[in-house]
Amino acid sequence: MQEYCLSKKPVTASPRVDPPFAKRTRKIIVVGGGYTGACAAIALVRRSAFPLKVTLIDPAQHPGAGLAYSAIDLDHRLNGLAHMHTAVVDDAGHFARWCLASNLREKDPQALLPDGRVYARRADFGRYMQQTLQAHQKWPATGSTIHHLRSTAVSISQFGDPLAVHTADAQVLHAELILAATGNPPPRLPPPFAAALAHHPAVIDNALDTERLYHIEADSRVLLVGASLTALDVLSTLMRRGHRGEILVLSRRGLRPRPQAPAQTGACTLEDFADLPASVALDRLSRPTPPYLSTVDGPLEVRNWLRGLRREIARVQAHGGNWYQAFDEMRDVVWRTWPTLPAAQKRRFLGRLRTWYDVHRFRSPPQNDALVTAAAADGRIRFLAASLQSAAVCAIGGQIEISLIERGSTVAQIERFDRVINCTGLDALAGLSSNPFLSALDSAGWIRPDASGIGFDVDSKCRAIGRHGRVQPQLRLLGPPTLGHFGDTGGAMYIAGQIDRIVPGVLRELAEGDQLSA
Repeated sequence: MQEYCLSKKPVTASPRVDPPFAKRTRKIIVVGGGYTGACAAIALVRRSAFPLKVTLIDPAQHPGAGLAYSAIDLDHRLNGLAHMHTAVVDDAGHFARWCLASNLREKDPQALLPDGRVYARRADFGRYMQQTLQAHQKWPATGSTIHHLRSTAVSISQFGDPLAVHTADAQVLHAELILAATGNPPPRLPPPFAAALAHHPAVIDNALDTERLYHIEADSRVLLVGASLTALDVLSTLMRRGHRGEILVLSRRGLRPRPQAPAQTGACTLEDFADLPASVALDRLSRPTPPYLSTVDGPLEVRNWLRGLRREIARVQAHGGNWYQAFDEMRDVVWRTWPTLPAAQKRRFLGRLRTWYDVHRFRSPPQNDALVTAAAADGRIRFLAASLQSAAVCAIGGQIEISLIERGSTVAQIERFDRVINCTGLDALAGLSSNPFLSALDSAGWIRPDASGIGFDVDSKCRAIGRHGRVQPQLRLLGPPTLGHFGDTGGAMYIAGQIDRIVPGVLRELAEGDQLSA
């Protein structure tokens, strides 16, 4: 199935470049073949008026799915509707049309809710991403290509111009532009777990390693550290497999992801989403900052924004609405408002309010929420607000002994578990130790951590900012590594919005640079 048969929106190339410059092929390297890298490569070849040779460096056999959408468990679902997920960043109905063409509702009847909404499997979205990327390997409008190099980028160097990227198998590739789309790093065990415990058979340090979940004994006592959407996935897997032992889900505040907003009156089926205006999702991200954020009294502080949000929620509820409306208005402009906050205020938010933001922002797929809620009601799952004090291996039996203090208490209690599963949130800066390319960039001074303490420093155009504050025009960071600058890069639609904003400028700079050097 050719991808462009699914396209409703006519492809418009930008910028327009007259010969002879339009004939030369520009070389771009994208490091990372997950959702971000795949979307960036697709957007570039679709919009360019001149030929591009895009090389996508990723060790996966079939790039496109990445960490989030390589799920193998059929209970792991997207937590958003079809128009919020697309491989073609300026075509909101693209995934919905793929679902219809693939007979998704017939193959996955549990995806369909009684009101017509569909929450697809992450595995199906990953398959869609792979197929759409493959369909763009040769783009007929300009002769642009996307080539997947199955390897790992390990460093970058500059022998004059262009840049050179080095791979683990000793290849050297040259390009005028490097896009680092390294995505989320693998989860890592939080304190107080010693690093060595990650290798203990009773500890699953990466909850996305679903195969290991399948080997947990049904009667074992299990501890989940963290109550995020990842924990919801793990719980769904265990429940579907008939787990009988007690499961304790521990987090500092005992908060769970909120459910999806009630269905709105009007169209919400796949057919409806397939016929949406192509830019409808991106249009949401370009709306003006709501007055309750832009006109708050007092200094530019998180607490003033919080007061404004609370007042707006009260106003909306007084008129028969719900908190989702006010919150979503704020969420959709975070990429614009967050960069205006002083670094100290960003750190204040991350330390005190991020958990509250995340549980409202990252909502449960209804199917998983219903499954886990039922299991919690009959006592199979217990949620606990507590802080971990220590973790050690029992001398006899190999269980993991945990010391914890429940919220509101000062007395530590000792619990033993047959399995401990790390479900804590992702940490963009962890990529420095787990990703050789980012580590090399940091060592060479090409990038530096963001002042907020999460992600890496970039400017508004996603250009990397190096060790001494120097902007690196030939190196752009995309997606999760830019979390510190943009505040929320955690969903497909928001990554798509970021790509949509920078691609025209990237292509313009490539064209202008060519003309200046001619």
